[in-house]
Amino acid sequence: MYWFLLFLAVVAVWLLVLALLARKVWGQTKALTRELAAAQSKLEAAQRPGPDRARESARSRA
Repeated sequence: MYWFLLFLAVVAVWLLVLALLARKVWGQTKALTRELAAAQSKLEAAQRPGPDRARESARSRA
C-alpha cells in the first residue's frame, strides 16, 4: 500500500510539472503569435501604396 501511494505521489508531481511547462510554452506561443501578427500587419501596411506612404516619401526626400 505504501508503494502505491508513493507511486501516486510521483505521478501527481510529474503531472504538475508537465502542466506548468505546458502553460509556460502556451504563453510563449501566444505572445510569439501576437508579435508575428503585428509584424505581418506592419509589413502589409508598409507595402500598401497609399496617400500616407506618398506623404512620408515626399517628407523624406525634402
